[in-house]
Amino acid sequence: MRPMNYKEIFLIKIAVIMAVYNAVAFTIPFSRGGGFWSGYGFTMLLFCIMAGVGFYALGREGLKGKFYAIPLMSVAWRFLVLQLVVGFLQMGLDFIPTPFHYGILVNTVFLGICVVKLITVATAKKIIERVDEKVQAKVFYIKSLQIDVEGLMDKASDDSVRKALKALAEAIRYSDPMSSPQLAPLETNIEAKAATLSAAVEQTDNAAATALCAELQQLLAERNRKCKILK
Repeated sequence: MRPMNYKEIFLIKIAVIMAVYNAVAFTIPFSRGGGFWSGYGFTMLLFCIMAGVGFYALGREGLKGKFYAIPLMSVAWRFLVLQLVVGFLQMGLDFIPTPFHYGILVNTVFLGICVVKLITVATAKKIIERVDEKVQAKVFYIKSLQIDVEGLMDKASDDSVRKALKALAEAIRYSDPMSSPQLAPLETNIEAKAATLSAAVEQTDNAAATALCAELQQLLAERNRKCKILK
């Protein structure tokens, strides 16, 4: 039996809370007039919205997707709790001879505010996710280069080459991680030199490998200078 995911656990919680709410609403001898049904109906509608929000927000893969869903879920929970309070007040005060249309108006305004707030937070969530995806794509180049150079350290048989590769790996680690289209020619040159370096290490051409490490450090320094200009 597979463990339940976050979305399934959340939907079960909503179902339990909804069942308890219905049990309380129909066990307490409220005066079931227009005010009662107004409070009850809008609260049930908020439960449905809450379930939809959870289904949407918690359906994203990975922990980062769940983390981005926290603000949206927080807003939905707050509005649900407030609607429960307002709904029970309307249901409990239904015996007061007040036109229930006012209750519908209050609930409609409250629901409108809730929906607008949820849309705003959901839109912000999408923007943040898109920015994060772009950042990940831009930092992939330097991370990939660092992994390649660190892998060459295990292949190098000469201590001087390993020392040069270690210095190069450190230079890459502290390089500006953000890439840019304007850096494409320089980064292509760095990739070509890195491929030549890999071949030199595998062929145990120690002199060439050491020289290429020094050349790559110079190219990285040039890239860092251009990164500063582009910011």
